Amino acid sequence: MRWICFSLSLSAAWGLTAAPTLAHTAQDLRETASLSAMDLAAPLPEAALAQAGEPQSAPPEADLLDEVTVSATRRPTRERDTTATTYTVKREDFQALGARTVPDALALIPAFETQPALGGVRNARGLFLRGFDDARFQVLKDGLSLTRPSNGRNDLSRLPLADIERIEVLTGGATLRYGAGAVGGVINLITETPAGAPKLTLAYEAGSYGNSTATAKYGGGDSTFNYLFTYTGLVAFNNYPFRFTLPNTALFYGPEAITPDGTSLFGFLRPEVGPPLTLTGVADSAFNASDTYTGKLVWRPSAEHRLTLRASHQNSKNAGNGPGLYAAGACFGGPGSGNATLESQTRFLPLDAAGRELSCDTQRYLVSTPSAAVAIPYAFKRSADGTVTFAPGQSYPAAESAIGTIDFYITTFQSQTETAFFWDYDLSPTASINSYAAYYRFTSPRTRPARFAVNTDVLGGETAFALGQLGSPFTEDSKLELQSALNTQISPGQTLSFGVNFIEDRSFQQQQRGSTFVDRAIARTSLFLIDDIRFGDQLAANLGVRYTDSTQFGAVLTPAAGIRFSPSRAFSLRANWSQVFNAPNISDLYTAGGVFVPNPDLRPETGITYDLGFDFTPASNLGLRFTYFNTTLDGAIATVFFRNPDSGDPNLFLQQQRNLDTRYASGLEVVGDWQVADQWRLRLTWTNTDARFVGAVDSNDTRLFFAQYQDPNIPFNRVALAATYAHRGWSATLLGRYAGGRRRGEDPFGVPAYASVDLNFELPVAPRFTLTGNLFNLTDTQYEYAAGIPAPGFTFRLGGRVELGG
Repeated sequence: MRWICFSLSLSAAWGLTAAPTLAHTAQDLRETASLSAMDLAAPLPEAALAQAGEPQSAPPEADLLDEVTVSATRRPTRERDTTATTYTVKREDFQALGARTVPDALALIPAFETQPALGGVRNARGLFLRGFDDARFQVLKDGLSLTRPSNGRNDLSRLPLADIERIEVLTGGATLRYGAGAVGGVINLITETPAGAPKLTLAYEAGSYGNSTATAKYGGGDSTFNYLFTYTGLVAFNNYPFRFTLPNTALFYGPEAITPDGTSLFGFLRPEVGPPLTLTGVADSAFNASDTYTGKLVWRPSAEHRLTLRASHQNSKNAGNGPGLYAAGACFGGPGSGNATLESQTRFLPLDAAGRELSCDTQRYLVSTPSAAVAIPYAFKRSADGTVTFAPGQSYPAAESAIGTIDFYITTFQSQTETAFFWDYDLSPTASINSYAAYYRFTSPRTRPARFAVNTDVLGGETAFALGQLGSPFTEDSKLELQSALNTQISPGQTLSFGVNFIEDRSFQQQQRGSTFVDRAIARTSLFLIDDIRFGDQLAANLGVRYTDSTQFGAVLTPAAGIRFSPSRAFSLRANWSQVFNAPNISDLYTAGGVFVPNPDLRPETGITYDLGFDFTPASNLGLRFTYFNTTLDGAIATVFFRNPDSGDPNLFLQQQRNLDTRYASGLEVVGDWQVADQWRLRLTWTNTDARFVGAVDSNDTRLFFAQYQDPNIPFNRVALAATYAHRGWSATLLGRYAGGRRRGEDPFGVPAYASVDLNFELPVAPRFTLTGNLFNLTDTQYEYAAGIPAPGFTFRLGGRVELGG
């Protein structure tokens, strides 16, 4: 959806340049928005601004809350008149941080969790916004969804920044404006619309572990016609060395172990835990490469009409397991009675000598090797070459390389195409119709070495196990989206938005090792009504409702409300409340293959989200924002493991997505921005997050879903601090990051906390040439992104940028 909330307040001061921009006039910002974001919202004529009570220029004492934004009402307004909690990052900030992909550009966004992409590390499924993964927050480009119909996910690390003017993050309660999947919020990538004489920009950087980025960009325009064409090529081998220590290792029963009644215990977990184990290796299966092409044309045939055509295409190739999961927990399973025995085999827990399940309150760890992936619950006994034998029921790195991937060295080739046409029509100085049509296509063929052989005793003494075709070797997704909305100012203080949105998601997939196919489509039609009201300078409110009808789950109604109260120019209170929902994806509903079993009975996840906060601007060059957020999502979809009834299938356990209990996330966001002097700026974000499953997801004895325990991918505390110096084209930014530890299994602080420092600089060495450099992790800190996923130590990039014309 193309409604944008350009929040340039307090924490959203990321959008300010390094010069003393905190005192920019509203007119300056309005002109900037009309040039760089004209494709997103139709700024109304000056008469409309005057009628809305918008000052034509800010008074000398103007502070951050007086800065003009283009809000979700699609009209220029001040931050102090909006209710939403929004953070904005501008192009100047991309450059200051040395960002080359979207996750790096969001380093200073609170409650956004990512693995630092460093321009190359693919971090699919390592992304969280306010405690929810990328299946539960939306990624948009100019308001249009980039969610893949097959799995409902968005891989931000695939997206370069060459054509992006700014990024806006609307956190929590975004379902009203953007529909299903916006539980954690929305990340909207806003493309650039160049203005002025034609300009060509060429840039190239190269650095550690095969990392290189090449960019070409050409654009310009005037008041009638604008154009932009870009190319970005990214390559990263990511073959960096790593070292980390597991707190213990899993121990298994050998082939001689039996219960008193004669049942074999071979291959199942022993009650004891093994010694700690230090893993070292090289991430030799984490490569990533992509080529991205974009084009954009904007034409204004008259003052009332604006037509925009935008297209992009990306080809990419990457290791299927990204940077690698080199260790995993051995305990797993689904909901149970808490007294299940060995015979049920629906879960995998430690067993006592009688075959009874025991608590897994201390998780056991396995090195992730190809054999380990297929050998559970029968741990392998021979090495890959068949020559090394060790104690039955135990697995060690000596058996195979410790860095063998659990997906058997799958290589994924992806192709993503987006096309969109926008028509913005100003009916009058106070009303506009904004419409678009968009088409999205994503393909993902995968390959693996033919007849991949793994040595193991999994088949009762056989020394080799050969894998056949992939379970789902090919996926093709498509999305058609249509929308039209009427935005009208019905009184000087009230703007009404009404519209209709239609989305059809379709996925064609090979399944069951390529022998069968599934072709499914789900259509959703939404009607929305949103009323933004301003009661003078001190009080603003927002009310709305969205009605969604789906061919898969029927009708859902999601109301929302927000309020902002500003008793003084320096202080403002805000609150937002909304019902939210997230629809299950097509793969979970209908696609079978490998270890995955579909579940057509999945229902949408539904819940409530709210946030409370205040903004404080004690001076025009200082802004602070404090926000408490809370989201409860019932019927949360999670994975259940169970014994494969087909004894001839090498997949001993299967998995299925089911509606379980509740996913809960709450936390505190603190953001500060201080323009110390003309050349110096300090920015700080701190987020404390509590994200976990709650409810009766399992018995208190087994805790298989670790209810009441923090999500292991999210640190309890995350801090980012940036200090930037910028003067006459020279700039340098020190970025410090701190993650306050993550959970490993049921150990609340199993993954140690870490801190790192990065340096980014730009040095103009000629009128048209700038030297660029990035030094990441200056202290060469060895740490894990998440449990079992190690990060590189010190890395660097060095290159330059040439700008011609303009």
